[in-house]
Amino acid sequence: TLISGAVVEQLDFLRVNEAEIPEFKSFEELELPKHSKVKRQTSTPNASDLEQQPEINVEEWRQRSTYEIIQKFHDSDCLASQAQLAVILLRREGPDFLDKDENLMDELERIYRRAGSRKLWSVVRLAASLLTKLVDSLAPSITSVLVHGKQVTLGLFGLEEEVISNPLSPGVIKGIIYTKCAPNGGEREAVLQQELVIHIGWIISNNPELFSGMLKIRVGWIVQAMKHELKIRAGDMPPQDIYQLSPSDVKQLLLDVLQPQHTGRSWLNRRQIDGSLNRTPLGFYDRVWQILERTPNGIMVAGAHLPQQPTLSDMTMYEMNFSLLVEDTLKNIVLPEYRQIIVELLMVVSIVLERNPELEFGEKVDLDGLVKEAFNDFQRDRSHLEGIEKQDNMEAFYNTPPVGQRGTSSYLTKAVMIQLLQGDVKPCKDDPCSVS
Repeated sequence: TLISGAVVEQLDFLRVNEAEIPEFKSFEELELPKHSKVKRQTSTPNASDLEQQPEINVEEWRQRSTYEIIQKFHDSDCLASQAQLAVILLRREGPDFLDKDENLMDELERIYRRAGSRKLWSVVRLAASLLTKLVDSLAPSITSVLVHGKQVTLGLFGLEEEVISNPLSPGVIKGIIYTKCAPNGGEREAVLQQELVIHIGWIISNNPELFSGMLKIRVGWIVQAMKHELKIRAGDMPPQDIYQLSPSDVKQLLLDVLQPQHTGRSWLNRRQIDGSLNRTPLGFYDRVWQILERTPNGIMVAGAHLPQQPTLSDMTMYEMNFSLLVEDTLKNIVLPEYRQIIVELLMVVSIVLERNPELEFGEKVDLDGLVKEAFNDFQRDRSHLEGIEKQDNMEAFYNTPPVGQRGTSSYLTKAVMIQLLQGDVKPCKDDPCSVS
């Protein structure tokens, strides 16, 4: 309660290691004298979601004159509205804009502090971003991730990301965050991603197993995974706004996403979460290498080509550069659930080739084409067996278990076998079906 209720100027307190906190004996709660006017307050709750919402129509106010916006800014008692109006003024007039001898940045500092004292976390994050604040301990947290053999990417989900593979100075990190997030409408996320980097650095130092199978820690995609989790929890109700969560709630949500309870969760949800986290199965990159050995023309996915050569001659199966090259090939995939299907498909291709040493792909392995064929076959079965009309939406396919009768793996395997049998079949001296 002390930490969540304190007014702070920066987010360094998020690095507190619970294991290092000394054990305090609980204080004895004294009875207040009957004549006392002091009211007991056991905890300070977060502000309601409603308080964090602006009272204005932001789109409408973008069309108003600067004079009208200034008037509304001073007349409004709503900090959320003031922060949104400040965004418009900042973009239109710049940070040095003056009104009544008050600098716009000074006004934002005032909003930031008042929102912090009232725990309006959405407003705090927006104001902190407009003031381009940076957490002091961000660089050490990123270094902690790199030390564990991972890379970090910063940037909004679905847009361009910046890959960090070497320790950087705080100034450079600040430039990346505010260049990749803020200009694209992600002002609040520029601050949220800083919080997450701090949490991730702490978690990976204490529980590295939570990041197993994740070669790249794509922070924007992790935010997407957390948003998926909030949607799942909300059910048919509107989900919580992640930017309105307290820092401690953000950390707990991150931990929940990294160690999800799959029981009762649909396969669509599982694929959305695992795809957003960029998790891969054990031995995944080794299996992609083995696929490349049997695909002279390489692998295609989402417009990216992973060639057989010079990849196999320039790299080894187990080196980090090859794993990073595979990740780089997959980075253009937009939908997390589709990325997860592609990962499942590559595992299927590897197993099929392993069990059929005489087969080899004659053409480029077009992973998108194989998924399309599998999905068409899936739809034909649904139409024939269940009378469900064909549709472009793949949600039903994503929501189907991978194993079992009519599971996604069976359709993917069939598509792979059809393409393989169109290529060359190498004779094998141990083949019992050999004629001569």
